[in-house]
Amino acid sequence: MPVGQAEQAQEAQKMEIMGKKVVIGLGNPILSDDGVGIFAARELEKSLLGDASVDVIEASLAGFNLLDLFLGYEEAILIDSIKTRGGRVGDIYEFSPETLKNTIRLASIHDLNLATLLEFGRMMNMPVPEKITILAIEIEDNTNFKEGCCEPVAAAIPEVVERVKKLLGGQA
Repeated sequence: MPVGQAEQAQEAQKMEIMGKKVVIGLGNPILSDDGVGIFAARELEKSLLGDASVDVIEASLAGFNLLDLFLGYEEAILIDSIKTRGGRVGDIYEFSPETLKNTIRLASIHDLNLATLLEFGRMMNMPVPEKITILAIEIEDNTNFKEGCCEPVAAAIPEVVERVKKLLGGQA
């Protein structure tokens, strides 16, 4: 594709997503509870059928690859798994990028956490969403190969979907 056409295609893509919202379900669907973000995104997509103002994406990515998924959107909601000390499996946490600021670090270019990634995007004047919300579900197992989540994690998915819909402004 000639350079002029490539630039036009990029501009057209930017215009398509301007003002839109994106929900990104993160995880690995074959590592038991780790797939909860993807499973929640699938359920959300079913309930948002026909809503052109929201894109729902499944991703098993991190680092710079994740950044590419939400550039240009007005708002992003990320759904992911989390393991905390003393957390109850199935609990749902809501974070903003500001709550992750003290985790900013760069161990290697392949190991960028979300806070570092957002800071980099802003420093490079990339179109990072104005509003980003992270919903994290406390999990039990993210090391064993198994499709599907344990019961308490699976039971949290409908609540996560409802919370995302509220965050999106009550859609669907």
